[in-house]
Amino acid sequence: MKSLDAISGFNFLIDLLILNIDMIKVLTTDEMRKCDHETISQGRVSGETLMANAGHGVSRVGEILLGKVDGRRIAVFCGRGNNGGDGLGAALDFARKGANVDVYLLESEEEIKGDSLTFFKKLKRYASKSDGVTILDFSKSKKMVKFGEYDLLVDAIFGTGLGRPPEGEAKEAIEIMNLSKVPVLAVDVPSGIDATTGKLLGVAPKAMATATMAFPKRGLLMNEGRERSGHIYVVDIGMPNDLHALSVVNTAVTTCEDVAKIIPYRPMETHKSAVGKIFGFVGSAGLTGAGVMAGLSAMRSGAGAVVLGVPESLNEIFEIKLTEVMTLPLPETEMHTLSAGAFQKSFQYINWADVIIVGPGLSRHPETAKLVYELLENYDGTIVVDADALNAIADNPGVLKASKAELILTPHFGEFSRISRISTEDIPYNRIEYARKFAVENKVTLVLKGSPTVVATKEGAVLLNIHGNPGMATAGMGDVLTGIIAALAAQKVKPCKAAIAGVYLHSVAGDLARNDKGIHSLIATDVIEQIPNAFRKIIEMEINEFEKIN
Repeated sequence: MKSLDAISGFNFLIDLLILNIDMIKVLTTDEMRKCDHETISQGRVSGETLMANAGHGVSRVGEILLGKVDGRRIAVFCGRGNNGGDGLGAALDFARKGANVDVYLLESEEEIKGDSLTFFKKLKRYASKSDGVTILDFSKSKKMVKFGEYDLLVDAIFGTGLGRPPEGEAKEAIEIMNLSKVPVLAVDVPSGIDATTGKLLGVAPKAMATATMAFPKRGLLMNEGRERSGHIYVVDIGMPNDLHALSVVNTAVTTCEDVAKIIPYRPMETHKSAVGKIFGFVGSAGLTGAGVMAGLSAMRSGAGAVVLGVPESLNEIFEIKLTEVMTLPLPETEMHTLSAGAFQKSFQYINWADVIIVGPGLSRHPETAKLVYELLENYDGTIVVDADALNAIADNPGVLKASKAELILTPHFGEFSRISRISTEDIPYNRIEYARKFAVENKVTLVLKGSPTVVATKEGAVLLNIHGNPGMATAGMGDVLTGIIAALAAQKVKPCKAAIAGVYLHSVAGDLARNDKGIHSLIATDVIEQIPNAFRKIIEMEINEFEKIN
């Protein structure tokens, strides 16, 4: 296998998914800095033009938030860097559209440099001829102003450039925004949020919206950054799409268009064996529901036939609960879990199936763990691994590299911590790189569940799913996801694509269920009921990830 450095990351990603060039790339602070530098240093677009476009984009978002800006009172808080320059450009644009704009400088005029200085001079000239703009020193005016009387506050203090907690005047300005109860529009990234990790660096405004430049930043989509960013608008600032710095970015957001292309076409003349056969090792005493939900969600996601291998003493329970899904009674332990002998007894169905599910409701019995190991070491097809099967792997991690199968692992943070030996405290802020490294090293497709869920391929590509809601934090959701992914993989969709599309379908179905049941009453079977509607919305292209501003 080539090293990751030998792969042109994002070009590879497009190849892998057979997607188009409009795929939404997600950048770190460093990646965005390199794109800016390449664009300007090669004379592709000037820094002044990029800043003018950014300012215009911010003012357009302000118009969307306010309905109109003519006659509205807007305060723009500007730092000394490029983010402040974007704010100065936005202030000029707001003023030209009839707004009454007060610009609060958090640094002295002497500190403003480069393209930001160009826009500061333009703004001063405009202010000298119009009473629609006032430029103020924040430190001198902050105690005399009632910030709660503005219609919109614009945060243009730090953006992507911050790596430490805000201090002094910047911290005070952010606190004023949060206390004002006035809508806040953040420029690029809310000040006080790490643009790469989404970590809260002390204090940050809780924005109603964020106008981010050229591409979404990772930090807007995860951790505290997701909570603080509000609705995200992506502003087209004229940055070229053919930059070398972009060609090596291999992290993106899954879009509706991407998934619509992955969902398999079903011809008129077909039959159940042609659209996917699934066999699952599931269930134990007290945990029959997990297997039931995995089986039902697989059927709802297009599988032609599903057979669940279950402990023989529990078979009647499964038969009562299930109609379309078939069952196979298998040897069990004294604790009513599947025994190691279940593998030998399942040969006929293992060979029959296109995809194997292992894990939902399985238990952590050591005999059952032996079944997991035997399956992973001897089966060479696709296996979707979840729940207690992941716990078995945690006790014997070498089984992953020894496996002949195409593995799709679906851990939450706790399970990922156990199989990777990484602390749960470290995972949230480094989830993308940890997931990528694990998938590449173990040659698996990894679905690291969370908000956002990360899908990492064994080649090193990463897709982020930004849909879903807090109501989905309830028992059984992972079992539903396992069934959806398995159904897509059984329909001859490549494992990595099945994971990407399955995660997206699951979260869209969860959002539809939330709309019907509300966040507090949502349960896993509500999501299963919404899978058909999720398919319909995706196929009809009714979902947008971000609003684009030109």
